[in-house]
Amino acid sequence: MRKRTDVKQEYMKTDIVTIAVCQLGGALHHIHLEDVAIKSAELSPKAFSWKKYPERINLEQVRLTLKNELASKGRRVIGSIRDGWMLSPKGLHWCIANITNDARQSLMDQIQKEVARAKKTEAFTKTINNKIDEVSNVDVKILLRVDEYFSARNRRERVLALSNAALLDSQLDFVLTSLRERGFNELEVGKSE
Repeated sequence: MRKRTDVKQEYMKTDIVTIAVCQLGGALHHIHLEDVAIKSAELSPKAFSWKKYPERINLEQVRLTLKNELASKGRRVIGSIRDGWMLSPKGLHWCIANITNDARQSLMDQIQKEVARAKKTEAFTKTINNKIDEVSNVDVKILLRVDEYFSARNRRERVLALSNAALLDSQLDFVLTSLRERGFNELEVGKSE
């Protein structure tokens, strides 16, 4: 028997999948569709079940719900079936306002680890100390934790993770904004996201 956690009955299906992505670590990493489906069914067992076999999770219903949320104007999730799903900055903001205190604290702890790591980089230190002209491409790659072997998907994941972390830390937000303005386009969250 599945137990309900963190979801009120008045939430819509798009809210449930957003919370599921959040609770699975989707603020910092892509989450596979099947993991989102399992967590969504835990949060609201009847919302994503088959009609004839209610104990089974309807993966197609979860997929369509994610795609609908992706297509919405204020989309809270970003991704695809192939790449997995992450919270957009709007999604992270929404989750912080709508999840339980325990889940919120866990989320904040994960993000604070990412912020602490970013603050130890040369790109961060140079930008904060008004030495942005000294920031190199290598410094930015270290900030992102990427190299030339990273796929486009993994680069997008790292940029989105930092953008999400910046929502909770004004210094990191300042650094990312400054570096983007300085022409480090790799730090832009893509339009397809």
